[in-house]
Amino acid sequence: MKTLIAALTFAALGTAAQAQDFYVGGTADYHFPHSGDAQTVASVVAGMGLGSGAFGIGAEAEAGFRIAGDNDYDTSRVRIWTSYDWGDYTLRFAGGVTEYYFDAGTAGGFNFGLGAERAISDTLTLRGEFIRDFMDTDFTSDVTTTRVAVIYNF
Repeated sequence: MKTLIAALTFAALGTAAQAQDFYVGGTADYHFPHSGDAQTVASVVAGMGLGSGAFGIGAEAEAGFRIAGDNDYDTSRVRIWTSYDWGDYTLRFAGGVTEYYFDAGTAGGFNFGLGAERAISDTLTLRGEFIRDFMDTDFTSDVTTTRVAVIYNF
């Protein structure tokens, strides 16, 4: 049975690997902490996805830099995502770890995201997403991020 499961896993990954997609993009994020002041962040996102039929999986990393607002921290996230291609739109669910960088130290936590994207050309994708960071820190509490992104697909 273990051999059968391993063989099916490798067959599925081999099929998906033929449809791999590398991407980079830029985002405009609005961070709204549930206690404290909001801020606007510009982020750079890079990732890779594998797709087979309507379903996809992948991972991405991002770095965000404060551009406006009363808080003063930079961000980084590493996330694993899954997607479902629903005609003109692709639905995405993601989760991973978050790190905020303050002048006085760092704060860590985890995140979950839910969003949708739509291809606007063969190489460009427009993405909208809500991300919730659950932070365990004295610097800030849980943060909800509203994101708009433009992604370039290689």
